[in-house]
Order: sequence, then C-alpha cells, then structure tokens
Amino acid sequence: MKKILLTISLFSALLIYAQENNDILIGVYVPQQIEPIPSSAHRLLGTRMLQLVTAQGISGNQYSPRFFLVPRIAVLNKEVLPTAPPRVVLNLELTLLVGDGEKEKGNYFQTEYINLKGVGQNENKAYISAIKTISPRNKVFTDFLEKTKKEIVTYYEQHCDEVKKKAEALQARDSLDQAVTVLANIPLSTSCYEENEEDIRKIYQKALDQDCTRKINEARALWFADQTEKGAREAGLHLAKIEPRAWCKDELNALYDEIASRIRDLSDKEWNLKLKKVDARVESARESRELILKSLETRPDKIYHLRY
Repeated sequence: MKKILLTISLFSALLIYAQENNDILIGVYVPQQIEPIPSSAHRLLGTRMLQLVTAQGISGNQYSPRFFLVPRIAVLNKEVLPTAPPRVVLNLELTLLVGDGEKEKGNYFQTEYINLKGVGQNENKAYISAIKTISPRNKVFTDFLEKTKKEIVTYYEQHCDEVKKKAEALQARDSLDQAVTVLANIPLSTSCYEENEEDIRKIYQKALDQDCTRKINEARALWFADQTEKGAREAGLHLAKIEPRAWCKDELNALYDEIASRIRDLSDKEWNLKLKKVDARVESARESRELILKSLETRPDKIYHLRY
C-alpha cells in the first residue's frame, strides 16, 4: 500500500470513546482523498465518520488521541448513462483505517473495506448518493469498531510497562503535556490503568498544577504591563480559566487580591472576577483525566503524523 503522509492538526481531531470499553480514545480525521472529491461530499464523509463513532459513544474531549479513524475513498468505476438527463454512476471502495500515532505498533492498527455505489445527475451528487449509504448500523462498521476497541485494550494490557516507562521518561524531562497524553490514552477498563491509577493521578495533578502556574504567570505579566481596568480584564481572562482543583490557590488568591486592591484605588469599585470555585481536591485518576484533557484543549495546535 502506497504510503501517504497525513498531517493531522489538533483542532481537526475529535475524540470518541466506547461505552463498552470505558473511555477508549479514538480520533476522526478525513484527509483529502487520493482522487479529489467535491467539497460537499468531503464534508458529508466527515459527518458520516462522526456518526459511526458517535454510535459507539462520544467523549467530547478534543486532545491528542493515539489512534485515528481515517477514511479513504477510491473510484473503482465511473459511468455516464445516456439518459435524459444523463446520470453519473460511481462505484467506490471505502477503506477505513485506524492509524496508530505511536511507533510501537506501526503505521496502521486495523483496516476494513466496503464497496459503495452512488447515482446522480452529476459527479457531485453521485458521490453524495454513495456516501449517504454509509450507515452506523451497518454490521461491517460496528464489527470493525468493536474489533478495533478490543485490539486497543489488548495492546495496552500487553505493553503496559513500556507505556508507563515512556510516560515516566517524559515526566522526567518535564514534558508533562506529552506524559499526560500517553497516560490518557490508556483505556480505563484495562488492568494497566487500574494497577497504575495512583501514579497516574499524581502525574495528572502535577500537570494541573503546572498549567495553573503557567496561567498565573501569564496573568501576572499582563497585569504588570498594564495596571489599569483594561489590564485587569486581560489578566482576569487567564485567571478565570484556572482549574480550581490545581494546588495553586495561594498564588491565585494573592494575585487576585493585588489586582482587586489596585482597581479599588483607581475607580473606588470592586473588581468582579468570577473564579471557578471547587473545594474538593482530585482524588480519582478518572476525574483527573477528564480535567486535564479539558485543560489541554486550550493549548496550541499539535501536529501528528500517520503513515499509511
């Protein structure tokens, strides 16, 4: 199979999880096809792919999956019927690939093939007609995704030690975002997650704290540069995004009080910034996982490369 480099931006990847297997994260990416298809058909293909994964349960998280569902369409045959008006008939082959973004497993994880047929007054409508036949209730697709989920669980059960060591090495290099990404892709249903839950929770908490420090420093820099109501508003935008379960409450409160005091001196009014209020600390790795994924969604786009 010809290798095609797929450059996948963070903002184009949507994460899904399988309810049956507790939070297996899979991204959906629709690249340009080998034979370019009309833009409306391309969008519909993306919608159908999302429907396939949504039928398995959708997480709503949008950060850094290890595995990606990637559709590819090839034209097997094209025919123009001499009718009035003429009709275009397309016979297509849809290839579904689940690519692994990590080197340990290789270029692709699972593949499935299915033929599609569409008829329309022009090529665009023929493509749309064919893509509309993709149904999340089709047993070929449901079986494919079920098999994929089982294979992912099996992989993590068999490679737990190397996954954990990779996360630890990244943490040692202070690459917490990457370490969290590695850990967040471990299915919660696996013994790998259960056996390492406490260590995972600690790494998540450290990442939350690091993110809090980052946002406080950004807010402080903005405030020091402009100690006016405008500067307070800009600094407040960063402070308001801080996850309250991060352990940086003292630093947050100190900067908040400093800004509030200055605003009172300037305008004799209170600085009304609504901060997230949560008293409880994170005790569960599962809870930490959701919090950190949501936090990481706001980071700059990250590029992934999958080869097929």
